[in-house]
Parts: sequence; structure tokens; C-alpha cells
Amino acid sequence: MQTVHIESELPTTPDVVYDHFVDPELLMLWWPSEAETDPQVGGEYRMFWEGTGVTLRGQYRKTVPGRQLVFTWKWDHEELPPRLVDVIFTSTPRGCAVSVTHDAGSDEEASDYTNGWIHFLGRLQNALGHT
Repeated sequence: MQTVHIESELPTTPDVVYDHFVDPELLMLWWPSEAETDPQVGGEYRMFWEGTGVTLRGQYRKTVPGRQLVFTWKWDHEELPPRLVDVIFTSTPRGCAVSVTHDAGSDEEASDYTNGWIHFLGRLQNALGHT
């Protein structure tokens, strides 16, 4: 199993960034077209992208508001087993460092996750500039 690791610094507090990962209304500002979340250990989430018609589902494994979020990742259209994502939020002098670690099964999958996280963390940065 491979692991993708992406880091980004965002201009706000860890609590605000965490909320943008678990609150459906805030999620839809930067990531999916539709979102349903139950951000507690064992709770599930579902995200849908209207343009591509794809759905992502998973279950929260660890939820520490403003500090860490661990969840499984499974696309409805793929036969791959669920992957694990670990997001750590750390306060910095300029805001919040976000560290995403995402398990991948192949070089292609790792490349897709890397490109996706870079793209969407950029969208999150833009969304935070407008909230």
C-alpha cells in the first residue's frame, strides 16, 4: 500500500478549517455539489459531484474538532476497497497547517489522490477567502 501526503497552509484557525471538512454547507463551498455528514466516530458521510455524477462515501473513524479527522474513502463507481484518510489540523502563526495522508493502492491511484487534494485544497483556500 502506498501513501499520499499533502500539506497546505490556510489563512484561518484549525477549528474553522475542520468545520469546512465536516459541515455539509461549508463542504459544498469547496468540494462536492452535495454533502451529507454525521461527523462522529462510526458516523457516515456521502458526497456527490453533479458534473461527473460520482459519489464518495465513507465512515468517520476519529473526530477531534480542530485537531484531527480520520475517515474511510470509497467511490461508488470503483471496485477498490475503502482507503483511509487522516487529516491533521495544526495552528501556525499564519493560520492553520493541514496535513492530509491518504492511502493508495497503486501509482495511478496515488497520482489521482495527489492531484485531487492539491486541486481541492486550493479551492478550500479560495473559499476561506470569501467566508
